Amino acid sequence: MAGKDGSSSFQRYLTKVGAAVKVGQDLASAMALDTRYFDDWTINLIRLAQYSGSLAETFERLAIAAEVQQRRERLIRSVRLRAIAIIWCLLVICTILWSQGNVLLQFSFWLNSIGLALLLVGLSILASRYRGRWLVRLVAGLPGLGKLMQVRSLLYFAELELPLSCGISLLAALDLVRSRIPDPVMAAKLAKASQQLRIGHTLSHSLQGKLPPLAIQMIRTGEETGNLDAAFHNLAEYYEGELERAIRQLEGVMRPLSILAMGGLVALLSIRAIASLINSLPG
Repeated sequence: MAGKDGSSSFQRYLTKVGAAVKVGQDLASAMALDTRYFDDWTINLIRLAQYSGSLAETFERLAIAAEVQQRRERLIRSVRLRAIAIIWCLLVICTILWSQGNVLLQFSFWLNSIGLALLLVGLSILASRYRGRWLVRLVAGLPGLGKLMQVRSLLYFAELELPLSCGISLLAALDLVRSRIPDPVMAAKLAKASQQLRIGHTLSHSLQGKLPPLAIQMIRTGEETGNLDAAFHNLAEYYEGELERAIRQLEGVMRPLSILAMGGLVALLSIRAIASLINSLPG
């Protein structure tokens, strides 16, 4: 039933999973037979939910989290594409202004412009997948992007709610989340917090100075009330709103910039084309 509206390949995958479950394999292990559709984070959570008896609730939470993350990534992708458009337009404008002669009639100019656009898109995809420390520090230093990265990392950290609600221990949940966080700086902070937890410190004490004061206060409140998973749920809701506001503010700045850059490029191309046409007239 779940694969009824999916693609034919997904239906075949679910058929394979169903066959494995029918012969006695647990659901998570059956799903792990093919890693094209679900990552380790999802499969590990399903495995934990099977043992804790919260499979239905975990699936619902995973679906909500996936929908929220998809909306978040769509906003980030929109900002990234606007940034690429602005940089490409400025580089092409500089090329036209610095070149001698009519570059618009040169095939190499158009070929280089297309190649530059593809290069910028490729670098953007590479930067989104490669998370070296130097790259994180570089992006964090750019205006508006530092806060964006911090909030995004905190949202990954707030996903501790899912394993904790499945009954897994805090240390094991931290290890699970740490392997999922794309920010290596935040992952290193959680690794140090795990060491502090092993010697008897609380999570709020272990993360003191490593997270914003508001996040520490929410975690401390959850520890005192014994509802740490609810504290992470509140943390996720708060920072989800913060991230959306930050992205929309950044997009509000970049939208007019991209329009100006595109308009400037079109105007320059029009002026150069008209000048070329006039110069080609006899007399």
